[in-house]
Amino acid sequence: MPNWLSYGKLRGNLAALGGDIEPFLLNPGFKFGGYTNAGGFGDQALSTFSAQSTLQTNIKPLRKIAKEIGLEVKVLNNRLGLDLSVYRDNSRNQPIPISAAIETGVNSILINAGNIQNTGIEIALDATPIKIGAFSWNSTITFSRNRNKIIELYGNREYYALADESGGGNDLIPYAKVGGAYGVIRTKIAAARFQGTDAGDPRNGLPILSWRGDARAAFPARSNEWKDVGDINAKFRGGWDNTFSYKRLSLNVLFDAKIGGDMIITSLRYGTHTGVFKNSLQGRDADHGGIVFQSKFDGKTYDDGILPEGVFAAGQTITQPDGSNVNVGGMTFKEAYDKGLVEPTHLPQYNYRYGSFSTAVGDYWISENSWISLRQVSLSYQVPQSVCEKIKLNALSINLVGRDLLYLYNTLPLNFNPASNFSNSTAVQKEVGFIPPMTRALGVTLRAAF
Repeated sequence: MPNWLSYGKLRGNLAALGGDIEPFLLNPGFKFGGYTNAGGFGDQALSTFSAQSTLQTNIKPLRKIAKEIGLEVKVLNNRLGLDLSVYRDNSRNQPIPISAAIETGVNSILINAGNIQNTGIEIALDATPIKIGAFSWNSTITFSRNRNKIIELYGNREYYALADESGGGNDLIPYAKVGGAYGVIRTKIAAARFQGTDAGDPRNGLPILSWRGDARAAFPARSNEWKDVGDINAKFRGGWDNTFSYKRLSLNVLFDAKIGGDMIITSLRYGTHTGVFKNSLQGRDADHGGIVFQSKFDGKTYDDGILPEGVFAAGQTITQPDGSNVNVGGMTFKEAYDKGLVEPTHLPQYNYRYGSFSTAVGDYWISENSWISLRQVSLSYQVPQSVCEKIKLNALSINLVGRDLLYLYNTLPLNFNPASNFSNSTAVQKEVGFIPPMTRALGVTLRAAF
């Protein structure tokens, strides 16, 4: 073995796992339903079938096959080390409930999901860059990347809802998608987009605008069809752990990061809708960029005008001050404004329609949730052994620690907390309001050994 190689190990793992189905789902049985005196034979017990769900024919238990290969290497007298793992696992026959037609008499059917595959890589690089006398610096950098893929779903389905699917009519819902990921975000209220016959049309991709004549306001129209609008899965995760030691003092600094993956931010929807967030200020008045104009409809002067980005739907007509109607279909809002066919839209009306229950579009309250965090800083001191002996202790240490100190990088708008997910489910990345803001935890620990 070369002198520079301190340690080496190649490992491989193959595991076959299983999971059962709850016994009372397999055999729901009957429940006590009171007594009857039918037939004149005295009180007789009644029983009724209690299940609100049923099973697919020949349902099977969960089966999971996991494979991993790894490499561990230490070099330069253990001053530098590498731990590398590559894995893939396939879960088949996962028992999940799907909604059932009302005429079946049950609410759901328990089925075998199909084949869900996870593939990933994990890397840990540890080193001691500096070791001089009583001072040392130990550092570990970690990287992980996981990709899940839905190979097959029950009954040749393309999608399976991971939350209440009925909410998709006015919200964003995570799904499992065949050929895609476990955690694709879908909705029926994404903004409708213009697509002309000419691929080079500059209007292509712009929102199609709805029009409210009573408010003289334009705002993005809903597509009213299911669309994929995001993915909760991170591109990768990482961490950097550093420990600086000098004699009895030790300082630990830990960073961690998540890059990629989308989060649904419900508070952003309603905060914009009601005008309580900073992002609703732009255009609210002249000081915040609002267009000042005198309306030809009531003669009043306003300073809250904006020009919404988008294209009017084909056939859209707009009433003019003289009572006539003009067809603005296919025009951008700015084109119609430049021709004097529309007045600026009032920003409060735009924001209200943008987030309301009946007209909101779900494009803007989903955001990339990437962050880099200073997760922990701790300082510890080991009390000398001579002092411990005097107070009848074997060891004594004092530790000052701070957790969740700050985010060095955060892509969520308005400084939303990346950790404000309302659910522990791996299928959900959603903030629903009433979540505490970012909080730091500071503590002091005294450890004694007797």
